[in-house]
Amino acid sequence: MRNSKHLVVALVALVGLGIGTLYAQPAPAPGDAKKPDVTASGETKADLSPREMATETKKLLGEMEGFHIRVLQLQGAARKAKDVIKLNCVNEKLLAVKQLLNIGEVAQNDLTEAIASGDRDAQVHQYSQVRLAQERATSERDEAEGCIGEEIIFIGPTQVDVNGPAMPDDPTADPHDPFDVPSSDFEQVNTASPWF
Repeated sequence: MRNSKHLVVALVALVGLGIGTLYAQPAPAPGDAKKPDVTASGETKADLSPREMATETKKLLGEMEGFHIRVLQLQGAARKAKDVIKLNCVNEKLLAVKQLLNIGEVAQNDLTEAIASGDRDAQVHQYSQVRLAQERATSERDEAEGCIGEEIIFIGPTQVDVNGPAMPDDPTADPHDPFDVPSSDFEQVNTASPWF
C-alpha cells in the first residue's frame, strides 16, 4: 500500500511537470535536403551577372572618388579657417576614405580576374568588398562634413514665447500657514506697520 502511494505521487509529479512522450521526426531523404543559404558576415547576396557586377563596381568606385575630392575640399576649408581641431578631424576621415578607395580598387582588379576565371564565389566576394568599401566611405565622408559643421553666428538674444495653460498654484504651499503672506499683502503690511 505504501509503495502504491509513492507510485501515485510520482506519476502526479511527472504529469504536473509536463513530462510526456517524445516522438522523433523521420530523417529527410538524401534528395530532399536543402543547402542552407548562408553568406559570410558583411557580404551581400549578389544576384547580378558578372557584367552587371563590373559595371556597378565601376560606378561605386566613381562615387568613392567623388567622396575623396569632397573630403579634400573640406580639408582646404579647415586649413583656410586655421582651425586645428577641425583639420585633425578631417585629416582622419580623409585617410580613411583613401584607404577604402584603395581597398575598392584592389577588389575591382580581383573581380576582373574572378570574372575571367569564372569563379562565381570570388566574384560575389570581391563585389561585396567594393560595396562595403563604398558604404564605409559614404559614412566617413558624412563624418568629415560633421567635422566642419556649420558656423554658429550670433544674431541676437533669443526670445521664447510660450503658449499654453496657466501654471497652477504652488502645490507645496500650505493655505493655512499664518507666515505665508502673498507678496501683494506683504507690501500692504509693511506700509501699514508703525515699526518702519
